[in-house]
Amino acid sequence: MYAPPVSDAAWEHVDSADMGWDRARLEELAGFCEQHATSELIIAFQGRILIERLFTDAKVPVRDVGSVQKSVVSVLVGVLAERGQLAIEAPVSSYLGQGWTKSDPSHERTITIRHLLSMCSGLYDDFSVEDLPGRVWYYNNNAYHQLRRIIERVTGRSTDHVSREILFEPLGMTNSSWAERPGMVDPHGMTLLGLRTTARDLVRFGIMIQAGGLFGDCTVISPGGYLNDALQSSTDLNPSYGYLWWLPARPWAVVPGPDPSRPSDPRKSFGGRRLNHPIAPSAPTDAKAAHGVGGQRLCISAHLGVVLVRLGGPVDGRVQLDEELWRRLRAAAPEGY
Repeated sequence: MYAPPVSDAAWEHVDSADMGWDRARLEELAGFCEQHATSELIIAFQGRILIERLFTDAKVPVRDVGSVQKSVVSVLVGVLAERGQLAIEAPVSSYLGQGWTKSDPSHERTITIRHLLSMCSGLYDDFSVEDLPGRVWYYNNNAYHQLRRIIERVTGRSTDHVSREILFEPLGMTNSSWAERPGMVDPHGMTLLGLRTTARDLVRFGIMIQAGGLFGDCTVISPGGYLNDALQSSTDLNPSYGYLWWLPARPWAVVPGPDPSRPSDPRKSFGGRRLNHPIAPSAPTDAKAAHGVGGQRLCISAHLGVVLVRLGGPVDGRVQLDEELWRRLRAAAPEGY
């Protein structure tokens, strides 16, 4: 697996025809993205750039990539677990102290870091209790953000500092940083952060994941172990979700959004809608993805040898973005893929 050097200018490209990719179908994929509010599209094959399109005037478009950040935090948690600075099965209260939820202390102690990673905390947005941890799946953004509090508690450093040491500097993600989201706070009054990055930086992150935690001669996170668990179904309640990673080829999924079969619950900002089919039926079985609001996507398949990043504006709700990306990518792939 080729690991690009720190200088983006020295990043090697590969000719699609030489690698057996269908150039015309790759251009069709790029055209689809351009027609649907995309600002950047990059596809890397075995680490080298296969196709890159910039549909904006910005020379280096840095943006908040929404919940794509969750998959980055998943890796940070895994590295700190390897270092012995936290334990996945430990109660959240052992790091944040008693009273971080609205439940009684005995119930609170049953909520572990693993429950936050798999979205099974059993909490509502305001940290009141819906059910026992591990009994319900709910995309609880506020509960997720407590992982950042844990990271900062156990390291004594900011999320940005920890990310630079573990990920940004080793991977050459020179345009990535964390920044406050003004006016966005959790139930404790903690200001939420957004990951500001670029498509090329996310491709670097994806290459490391595709290579099983390695990046050139650097081991960012150990192959197997936590990383393997993070990229598998973390709960039978939603087989399409790992530890803050999406698995778009699993048989069915629960995704954020209103469920037309149930009345909305004001205590759940993101709801939960069941899909009785894969998120992307055309995705290869090993597909992994980081999803962000507005159609920010990082898609990875070691089988195809690709990392795809799509950034831009929101896509028309009638367009099945994930299926379109994977279907068009598979159609362009060399024969046998």
